[in-house]
Amino acid sequence: MLSSLLVKFAVLLILAGLTCSRGFAQNVLLFTVDSCRRDRITPEFAPNIARWATKGIVFENAYSTSAWTAPGLVSILTGLYPPTHGVNNRDHMGSPDLVTLIKVFQKLGYRVPNLNFFTFAPYYQNLGLPAVAQEYFGTDSGDELLNWLTKNTGGSPPFFAWYHTTLAHQPYRPRPEELPLPLEELLKSPGLRAVLSGAIVPKGSTSFSEADRPLIDRLYNGEIGRVDRLFKKTLDLLETKDLRKNTLIVFTADHGEELLDHYFVGHASTSLEAKLYEEIVRIPLILSWPDRIPGGRRVSRPVNQTDIFPTILELFKIPVPKFVQGISLLTRKALKDRPIFFESVIAGNQTTKEKEDLWIRAIRSRHHKFISNGELYDLRSDPGEKRNLLSRKPELAARLRRELEKWHQNAVEEGRRVFPEKPLVYAEGGCPRVFTPEKNSVLSFDAHTGMILFDWSGDKNTTYLLEYDIGVGDHHVAGTYEVTGNHQLLGPLNKELWDNLKAWNPFKFRVAPKSQDACWSDWVNFNF
Repeated sequence: MLSSLLVKFAVLLILAGLTCSRGFAQNVLLFTVDSCRRDRITPEFAPNIARWATKGIVFENAYSTSAWTAPGLVSILTGLYPPTHGVNNRDHMGSPDLVTLIKVFQKLGYRVPNLNFFTFAPYYQNLGLPAVAQEYFGTDSGDELLNWLTKNTGGSPPFFAWYHTTLAHQPYRPRPEELPLPLEELLKSPGLRAVLSGAIVPKGSTSFSEADRPLIDRLYNGEIGRVDRLFKKTLDLLETKDLRKNTLIVFTADHGEELLDHYFVGHASTSLEAKLYEEIVRIPLILSWPDRIPGGRRVSRPVNQTDIFPTILELFKIPVPKFVQGISLLTRKALKDRPIFFESVIAGNQTTKEKEDLWIRAIRSRHHKFISNGELYDLRSDPGEKRNLLSRKPELAARLRRELEKWHQNAVEEGRRVFPEKPLVYAEGGCPRVFTPEKNSVLSFDAHTGMILFDWSGDKNTTYLLEYDIGVGDHHVAGTYEVTGNHQLLGPLNKELWDNLKAWNPFKFRVAPKSQDACWSDWVNFNF
């Protein structure tokens, strides 16, 4: 019924007359930050971002849709809640028919680079991204954005650039001069040692003392400082190239980060225990476009990531698809009573097959938040969510639970209606045989230039299942995801990230045509 949404949407774009050939030369920079708390984008911790924000609109109560990266980012790019866009569980890819900001601006003829190394993951396969622009990656995180802007901006056509920085994600490794104590002193604490060394710190794997709290804050603040400096370099570069005035900049995050607010550190994919408290779901959201968006405004009404998609389209006078669930941030409607919804699978990106049906969901009304595991908070009197009112206000909790369940059911049904499943393409020629990586190989960074190629016998039109089993103990994940075609190229990864993969050895994978899921290749083992 809606198998060609993007084609229909392209027709609307053409009818609207919004093509680069007609001189429409305004740019978009969507700058997203991993694990970024709203309360750290202040003059104290992020002076450059805060100074820039005074010239734009700051949304003081902006929220993510989830407690981990992929669902939140896809909500930004589609204007849909996770149960609708479908990228809400381990290895879920969503529909090939997703209408995304990336596809929209590609249809308009914009230059749309892929500057995000992690987009080889299945979550990002149906967003319309081109191959990762590996030639722009350097030795430092952020080089890829700066290098691309240096060499590809100015003139025509304009650009839509989405860049997601992971600088604030665990492990927290600020510059040596920003460490709160000498490194050898910090490593004496088991909790500090964990957040300094690992991207995954499962709940229960370590302990934190009250003395760790200010030190963890300072470590995290140092990482926010790195984000702030990168953002300033980006602004300075746009200024140097005389692009600030004709570039819409959107600054936001995928989700926030817990820093012992509720007795642990991280978020769903790092702690393996999803929470939906304010420190994790409240995020920064700032828009700036000189001469187009009035500066110096602060908006207090609750908004969320789904609102970014329709806002950008409205600013560019592009028709907004009717199925979009977000509301333009520029609307003049009274939306103070609009509820905000959240959901997360229990361990985010690290969710195992055994836990893929374990969820936590929440609803934020005008003054209260109800969390599906049986928690109710009054955000006016208890913004830190320390006093559970469930037993005191059971009727309010029951009403919010019903509203939350109805939202989830409707969001799932909307996803099925708008993005119906497509028939499979059947493979020919028997079971696949893996060519690369070779069995029992050791992949070196230099030999592979930061890239990982998976290649097997088959054809480019078939949908395959790729099953993987990685690591042991706390560093163990396993799952299956879909790939179209008989190869997948992952990367580029920088040297630091490549070296971090060694902690996840050993790796193994196998493939089978989705239509013949009993026809698996042999397992292939390899290490980094």
